[in-house]
Amino acid sequence: MTSNPSPGPSGRKDRRDLRRMEQDALGAPGIPPTRVAAGATAFRRALLGLHRRTAPPPVRILEALFASFDSHALRALIELDIPDVLTESMTMSELAHRSGSDFADLERLIRYAAGRRLIKIDRRGRVRPTGVTRALRSDATAPWRGWVRFAASDWFQASWRKLAPSIAKDSPGAFELAHGAPFFEFTTRVDPTAGDAFDQAMTAGATLQGIALARTLDWSNIASVCDVGGGRGAALDVIQRYYPWMNATLFDLPEVVAHSGFDNGAESPRRKAIGGSFFEDIPAGHDRYLMLAIIHDWDDAQAAAILTNVRDAMGGAGEAVVVENLASKHPRDDFATASDLLMFVLASGRERTRGEYSELFGVAGLRIEEERMLPTGATAFTLRDAAQASELSR
Repeated sequence: MTSNPSPGPSGRKDRRDLRRMEQDALGAPGIPPTRVAAGATAFRRALLGLHRRTAPPPVRILEALFASFDSHALRALIELDIPDVLTESMTMSELAHRSGSDFADLERLIRYAAGRRLIKIDRRGRVRPTGVTRALRSDATAPWRGWVRFAASDWFQASWRKLAPSIAKDSPGAFELAHGAPFFEFTTRVDPTAGDAFDQAMTAGATLQGIALARTLDWSNIASVCDVGGGRGAALDVIQRYYPWMNATLFDLPEVVAHSGFDNGAESPRRKAIGGSFFEDIPAGHDRYLMLAIIHDWDDAQAAAILTNVRDAMGGAGEAVVVENLASKHPRDDFATASDLLMFVLASGRERTRGEYSELFGVAGLRIEEERMLPTGATAFTLRDAAQASELSR
C-alpha cells in the first residue's frame, strides 16, 4: 500500500461540515459509538420481546398484520410531500393547506403516524417534524424516502405474496414467480422506475455505512479504494469527504454506473466510474476493495465467485472489506433475521453467521485479518489473500 501523510479533513469548517452531514444522514444528533449503538439495540429488542410475550395470541396476530400499515402510511406521507412541507411546528389545518390535502382525511393519517412515533403532535395539537420526517425529506443527505418508495411499491409487495409458493420444492424464487424475471434483471432492464427506487434505497444505506466505515476503519495508508457493486457511489462520496486526497473508483453494472453521476471527468480527477460485472473482471490494483451488503445477495457459489474475482484484483497487495449483518444461530427478532427473509423473497442470497462467512472467505482464498462491528450494527471483515498472508507470516 502507498502511505499518505494526510490524516483526513482538518480545520474547523471541514469538521463542522462532516458533523452536519452525519446529523442529516441520521436524522439525529450524530452517529453513536459502536458499544452504545449495540447496547441500545439489545435494550430495544428486549423491550419488544417482553411486549410481545405479554400479549395473547390473537393480539399478537393482529399486531403483526397491522404492522404492515406502516409502509403504506410512510408512502402516503412522502407522496403528499409531508416531510418537505413540515419544516416547522404548524397546526393541522396549516399542514393540510400547504400539502393540498383534505383536513379531516389528513388528520387521520397524521394521528396514525404520530401514534407510531413517525411524526409528533404536541399538547396544543400542533404537528412537529421529527428525526423521521427530516430523514424522509427530498433533500436529505441519505435518501431514506428511497427505501419507502422501494419497500412500499406495488411490485415489491407483489413479491411477498409469492412467498408460500416459492417454498415449494424446485420452485423459482418469489420475485421471479411474481414478475417473470430475477430481481437484478428486473430492476436494471425490465422496469427502470423500480431500479431507480432500489438504487435510492441502497444509496441511503450506503451513506450510513460510509460514515461508519470512515470513522471506524484506518484509512491512513489507503491511497485508492474501489467500491465493488457500489451503486451510485454514495459510500465513496462520504469517504472522500473525510479523506479528500484518496482516489476512488466506483464499479457496478453499466446501467447503474451510467446514472450514478459519480465520474465528472476532468472536474474530479480522483474519481472514476467503471461499468462491468463482478462475475467477470474487477478493476485491479487498488489498496482497498469495498463490498457493502453485496455478498448476502447471492448463494454460496455465486458469492465465492465474486470474492475470488476480488482476490485476483487485489493482486496480493491490497485488502478487501466486506460489510454484512451477521445472522444468529438462534431465532432472533433483529434486522439480520428480517433481511434473511427479504433475501429469500427477492434474490438467491441469504444472511450468514460468522462461521459461515469465515468458511466462504476460505473457499475464495481469503483470510480474515480483522473483524470490526460498526455503529450501524453491521460487521466489517477486513480480508487478505490467504496465500500471500501465509508467505508474509513465514
